Amino acid sequence: MFGRSPQKTTGSKTASSAAPDGTEIHVNDTAACQKSVRLRIGRELVDSLRENILLEFQRQAALPGFRKGKAPVDLVSRQYERQIREELLNRATHQALEQATKDQQLKPVSPFEVHTARIDEAGTITLEAVVEVEPVFKLSEYKGIAIAPPSSEITAQEREQALASLQESMAEQVPIGEGQTKEKKLPSIDDELAKDLGFKSLVELTEHVEAKLREKKRADSKHAVENAISDELLRRNVFEVPPRLVSRQIERLRRDFKMRLLLSGIAEDKLEEELSKFSEQLRSGAQRQVKLAFIFDRIAEQEAISVSQEELLARLWELSKRWKKEPSEVRSYLDAQGLWPSVFSAIRQEKTLSFLLSDPSTRTQP
Repeated sequence: MFGRSPQKTTGSKTASSAAPDGTEIHVNDTAACQKSVRLRIGRELVDSLRENILLEFQRQAALPGFRKGKAPVDLVSRQYERQIREELLNRATHQALEQATKDQQLKPVSPFEVHTARIDEAGTITLEAVVEVEPVFKLSEYKGIAIAPPSSEITAQEREQALASLQESMAEQVPIGEGQTKEKKLPSIDDELAKDLGFKSLVELTEHVEAKLREKKRADSKHAVENAISDELLRRNVFEVPPRLVSRQIERLRRDFKMRLLLSGIAEDKLEEELSKFSEQLRSGAQRQVKLAFIFDRIAEQEAISVSQEELLARLWELSKRWKKEPSEVRSYLDAQGLWPSVFSAIRQEKTLSFLLSDPSTRTQP
């Protein structure tokens, strides 16, 4: 309905399009990842929209002296003038911005903010809005990243520290002489300690400790490698990100961090004071996450990495077990909070990072 024929672009930061019916779209870059949109909807389209809306009101109108849907159009127009006008502006705004997004190939990351929506004396409609869009950047080479994973070898010192920690956990407070004073007595690291901990011997306990240390080192190594790849991708791809997208991510991080502080025993009246100490870290962390999300999405598109329905269902079941709720309840909550698309994005990013880790061209440095 709002079809456009492209017009000459005036400069690198302005784009315009127009249609024979007089509808015009002008898009300008106003800030990093922000566009301003000005539209003028021609009278021909406005009249057509108004006529359709008026007929819809007539079908539903139940005015005195007339059966429902049988009142004269001019009477309905006068009776519901304000409501018809509001619906006309709402519908025209929605359709025009939707068409502008398509015609100008905008990629919004948040809803349009409409600053002006008015019906002019000539019967045209003028709209002015701003919207945050995806950053424009050329994806740099992402294969062949050199990484240096930390050693996964268990040292004697690490083994001894782990055993000493277990020894400490089994310490007893024993009285000194006949007084009330007590001192801590550490058990010997021997077969008896092992048996007290549920193992047959010190050898078996030591093997268990080493297995746990290796498991932790593998997890730490994987995390370090993932961070190293992410750091390199950020170094290679420098671009601005939508500020409001970062702000929303900061709020999510604040909520998570606030919960961790509460669970750690911080008094509720001290929460804001503690949070303020980490405000810059939360901001930089949010910017990092938002930038990486765009980079991983670009790589996923390049490599045709997708998320199957089975993978989404598996993640839903995983969340339901973790939250101890039915999958339907979890899905309803995620939908209500607008978080279901984030589940898709998270899985896709995880698969993209796994792709980079498993790619043969990813090099390991000594």
